[in-house]
Amino acid sequence: MAELRRLEPEWDGGLIAASIAISLLGAFTSTQLMCQARMSLRLSSIASWTALGSLTFGFCSIWCLHFVAMLACKLDLPIGIDVPLTVLSAVLAVCFTFLALTSDTLWNKYQIYSKRQRRRKRIRKASVQPRTLEEGSEPLLTAQPESESPLVEEVHLNGHTKQSEPILNSNYHGNDGPPDGHPRVMVQDHSRPNGAVKSPHRDSSAESTSSRGSNSMSSVSRSSRRSSSFTSTSHSSTGLKDLLNIAYQTTAPAGNVFITTGERLYTGCTGRNLFKSFIWSLAITSMHYVGILALEIPGGHATFNPPLVVLSAAISWVVCLVGCILMSKIETHLLQQLLFAAVASTGVAAMHFTGMVAVTFWSIAPPSKQRGYPAALPVAIVSIAIVTCMMANFLLAHVATITRNRLAEIVWTRKTLWRTIAQKENAEAAAAARSDFIASASHEIRTPLHHLQGYSDLLSRTELTEEGRTLLFAIQHATKTLSLITNNVLDWSKLERDGEATCRPSNIDMRAVCDSILMLLPNRDNEAEVDIMVVVSPEVPLSLYLDETYIQRILMNLLSNALKFTSSGYILLLVECRGSNLVATVKDTGCGIPPSFLPDLFEPFTQAQTRGKQRGTGLGLSIIKQLLHKMEGTIDVDSRHVGSPGVQHGSNFTITVPVSVPDVSLLDPVTTPEPPRVAIFENPNNPICSEGLCTAWRAFDFDPKVVCQYSDLINGGWKYVWADLSILQNNPTLMNQLAEQKSWPVLVPYEDHEQLQQSKITSVAPFIPILKPVSWHNIEHHVTTARDSGSKVGPTKEVRFSSNVDVVDEEGEKIVLEQLPVKRGVVLLVEDNPINQKLGKKMLTALQYDVLLAEDGIEAIEQIREHDSEVDIILMDQSMPRKDGISATRDIREMETSGRLTRKRPIIAVTAAVNSEAETAFEAAGADDFLAKPLSMAKLEHALAFYMGKPTTAPNGNT
Repeated sequence: MAELRRLEPEWDGGLIAASIAISLLGAFTSTQLMCQARMSLRLSSIASWTALGSLTFGFCSIWCLHFVAMLACKLDLPIGIDVPLTVLSAVLAVCFTFLALTSDTLWNKYQIYSKRQRRRKRIRKASVQPRTLEEGSEPLLTAQPESESPLVEEVHLNGHTKQSEPILNSNYHGNDGPPDGHPRVMVQDHSRPNGAVKSPHRDSSAESTSSRGSNSMSSVSRSSRRSSSFTSTSHSSTGLKDLLNIAYQTTAPAGNVFITTGERLYTGCTGRNLFKSFIWSLAITSMHYVGILALEIPGGHATFNPPLVVLSAAISWVVCLVGCILMSKIETHLLQQLLFAAVASTGVAAMHFTGMVAVTFWSIAPPSKQRGYPAALPVAIVSIAIVTCMMANFLLAHVATITRNRLAEIVWTRKTLWRTIAQKENAEAAAAARSDFIASASHEIRTPLHHLQGYSDLLSRTELTEEGRTLLFAIQHATKTLSLITNNVLDWSKLERDGEATCRPSNIDMRAVCDSILMLLPNRDNEAEVDIMVVVSPEVPLSLYLDETYIQRILMNLLSNALKFTSSGYILLLVECRGSNLVATVKDTGCGIPPSFLPDLFEPFTQAQTRGKQRGTGLGLSIIKQLLHKMEGTIDVDSRHVGSPGVQHGSNFTITVPVSVPDVSLLDPVTTPEPPRVAIFENPNNPICSEGLCTAWRAFDFDPKVVCQYSDLINGGWKYVWADLSILQNNPTLMNQLAEQKSWPVLVPYEDHEQLQQSKITSVAPFIPILKPVSWHNIEHHVTTARDSGSKVGPTKEVRFSSNVDVVDEEGEKIVLEQLPVKRGVVLLVEDNPINQKLGKKMLTALQYDVLLAEDGIEAIEQIREHDSEVDIILMDQSMPRKDGISATRDIREMETSGRLTRKRPIIAVTAAVNSEAETAFEAAGADDFLAKPLSMAKLEHALAFYMGKPTTAPNGNT
């Protein structure tokens, strides 16, 4: 029997060097991979990068060093390899490395989740029970929304740890980075009371300046809007977020790398890390000795030196402890990574060679020439390790390249975005400046318009020649047209400047609104044969909840637009209620709209006609569109251009506005077994008007029929006969026949009073003259008035435009207004413009009022004190030197309340500043009414009569 002999190993220096080099390469590569894993945000990315890092560290750095260094120990016998045990040793190294490294990440994730849940509970609790900072609540900036991204445990330069937010969370995106590229970081200064929050980029002067708070808030909101726009278009790639995180995290220790690493090792020696590294070291030690047991020695075995085995296990524990502490907090600092790789590879080598010294190989077989291991085995293992590290580095390089390209794309996008934002802000500033200029210009235009209207009203009350009356009519027509254009321009500037303004609905009567629109409409051209018809259907309630200003401007612009483009035929305004919607239709027989222009119909400053009398500002329809949008309404257009063959040209605009109908009484429509009939004589000069007349009568449940001669009326059972005055004048026989019959009232619409006087029909009983334009809801009133007055019927006193100006008609006859009962009194006119003072005094004197003048608010208060018992009413301008009208109104109301004045008198604001802000300010100051310039005598007269007719109130409430 052969004697058992001890095998003496021979060491291969080249394989030892190769094993250490592979271990160093694997450890360094694993630090790069763990940096990528540490900076990842998604759990799948963290697991993937950690698995790859575990492979390079556990397989390349630990197992490959062990296996290649074991192959460097050559014996004088051919040694075999037990493949299953060898694979088991590799699995032990890789799997336990993965568990050790991922446990840190999972623990950090759990801590992040717990902290976020606690923070959300604090936020919810604070929202239920809000507290001020003085009561001990946390600063507002420390409360993050629920959409924030997870916190990242940031290792500070002094070795201590602090939970801070990654740069890519939603709160960071709420603030744009400054152009210099330095990130804004909000830190909490615990040295300040209540944990005040400060910014490193904010200087002390900014902190002490409170007057700029609103500007700061607006800039923050603008920055938030910009950054939210940016983040909505950014890539969601994990690689991009990882690279940005790496770029903004701390990348270099502040002090010496050895000192910093030592401090981290000292602070990281916690019980948790010790236990985790102990388990990991058991696996690594087991990997080593399982690998030794996998050696197949012919006729031999291995024995172990227990003290050295324990020493190798202790070295393994130290190496695993270093890995547990540093791998989870590794940074993208080259020296730190190289230091860790050197320490790790040195420790693994020390553990391995200590374990090899602890082993003694024995065999009974004699020495053999075929000794050692297969020659290709070390080369294969080294090649696999190098390829693994190379593939990991290639993957890192690929991700870095993709991320760099995407980052470059985002940088370019952000630059483009900043440029676009700057252009947008410049455009908004230019638009605001333009709107302010237009508003200022419109305000200044109103003053000369006020002079034109006022003096033309005064002139209309004097004796004029025929030519003078004609010229005055032209001035009045131009004044109204210019006033309408100014109102449109001012409306547009207000809508541009105050895009978030909302309508202010109130209970209004649509019939009164339509009547006021007719009075404000510009005169039609003398040569135009156009009839204007206004029909408010009987089912429309007496009271609707709408914004009166908006609906009036909408209908006014539609009618004025129709007047501009209609030279013959008719214009019909039909107002109906369909369900819970108010539907208003403006139909005309004008030239229509070209089909090519329809897509741009509601664009501002665009017109289908750019030459001739149809030219305008191009703002009317655009204003209508915006006002309807604020009222949640819609507008539809149906137009047939004059060039369209086979159809009647014209346009049909239909607006639909949702309304709220209060519980009020409604107009009761006439209910008869069958609809009443009305005969309409066709006008040879304007035959198309019959169509509009039939539509108007049908809205009131009449059965209209167009007739051409008197014989068509026989046995018709008519309730009314409709015959235009021009038809009767051109057909005396028909006039006589209608005058002789007593069966049917004959409604005679007429254009002007001189034409009516020449026809001499006012003294004939069947004829009931009605002034054009005709409002169908007023026809019953005209008929009732005619019946009550007896057989002799005079012209109606209703005068078009009477609420604005004293009108001289086309033929030059002055229209006499029906005077309301006027109480003579004293008016205090507060006006700083000398021309306006002179005009106002003349207008008030013409209305038989005594006038006191004041040039500003201070003088007005002095005048009211001196003439307290005399002044009955005050007309107050707004913009004046020393004291403006709003302040003066407020002071006068305070004097009345305190008893320093004997009574409370009406104060009417009269100003060219026509906007909601001025009206609201005057109302809040205590003004009773608000009149806009240009101001007509008729409107001034009615306002004074209304307020002078009211009893004045003493400060104690007695009248």
